[in-house]
Amino acid sequence: MRIVRATFQRLSDVSVTDLIGAVGVYVIWDGKARARPTYIGEGTILQRLAQHAERFAWPFDGYVAITGDIGTVTAKHEAEILKTVLLAVAADTDRLPNNNKAPGDTRAIGKIFRSHNTLRIRVSGYDPLGIPWQARQMNGSKVATLRILDEELPPSLEHQWRLRRLQA
Repeated sequence: MRIVRATFQRLSDVSVTDLIGAVGVYVIWDGKARARPTYIGEGTILQRLAQHAERFAWPFDGYVAITGDIGTVTAKHEAEILKTVLLAVAADTDRLPNNNKAPGDTRAIGKIFRSHNTLRIRVSGYDPLGIPWQARQMNGSKVATLRILDEELPPSLEHQWRLRRLQA
């Protein structure tokens, strides 16, 4: 089993100096987002957020999880895995961002399944799929597990997120 751990923080709580050279996953909720994130991304966080500044409506809000520093192969790999699994959970719970065109980097997960039949991500801190202006830090963590049961079928997904509550 391969385990990827991520602690999500509010974007507003993270200093710029913490993000210099940081690689990880970010979840953007732009000024127009109400019920689901605008975009889930990964990479060199400050660079990627700057690229999105003109693309999405202000003000930005959201979450970030740092997986490591630039040049660390495992940091980039874990960010790709985390983004891909979060997108799968988002799709399963009616929180899929409208601006994500691809399902994530399934190659990163495929590499894991060559040597392990189970991938687990453990998310702590803030729920990255939760509405930021209603955010509270989670008491524990949430877990998503991908398993290969049959090599001819896609992996099965189990997670602790609930279906999005519809607003009245």
